[in-house]
Amino acid sequence: MEWYKFKDLKVELKDNQKEKLIIFKNLLQQENEKYNLTSITDDQEIIDKHFYDSLIFSNVFNLDNLEIMDIGTGAGFPGIVLKIIFPNSRIYLVESNGKKINFMNKVIQELNLKNIWTVNKRAEEFSVLNKEKFDLIISRAMAPLNILLEVGVQALKINGYFICLKGKNAEFEINDLNNCENKIGLKLEKIQEIDDLVLGKRINLFYIKIASTSNFYPRLYCQIKKRPLGK
Repeated sequence: MEWYKFKDLKVELKDNQKEKLIIFKNLLQQENEKYNLTSITDDQEIIDKHFYDSLIFSNVFNLDNLEIMDIGTGAGFPGIVLKIIFPNSRIYLVESNGKKINFMNKVIQELNLKNIWTVNKRAEEFSVLNKEKFDLIISRAMAPLNILLEVGVQALKINGYFICLKGKNAEFEINDLNNCENKIGLKLEKIQEIDDLVLGKRINLFYIKIASTSNFYPRLYCQIKKRPLGK
């Protein structure tokens, strides 16, 4: 296994962090044999396509000592990776799949991680219950922008950031959103693009919250799906 890609990151990977990532990888591979957590199972691909990919955005964003909500975290990406690399952060892993919650609880216990919590709820429910609590909301490959932003935005503080880790389809999703992020108090501030031989095109979107979100949002999920923002 090689960690050469991590040399592209501003964060320095310490030996104890590397050890935790390896344990995380091993647990992912073991539990994936019991139930589907990821289609990426090769050692090197997990390091590159899960761990490194979860951290690319940190080159242009300071993650130290933040209150973070990770929406649709799945098996813990990027949330658990962020906790390992930025231990002063406080992270809530929001995931509606109970088996994935059980897996993440096992990882948290095995790695003895502190100030990180799993939340077995839908994102739109949790965001309403935690209005303007978080400095950062992040999500990786969970849903299109016109759905994702609405379900999580209530939980974001004014001047907080909603960061969406995307691939080559990000441009289409931005077009589909049709500038309607302003309806929920958000503004697209920055776009980070990289072309990687292993990962392909990665496009990370940085939305800043410039105003409180109307209590009209989020709508019921069936309404959001039927008519997403921008439609």
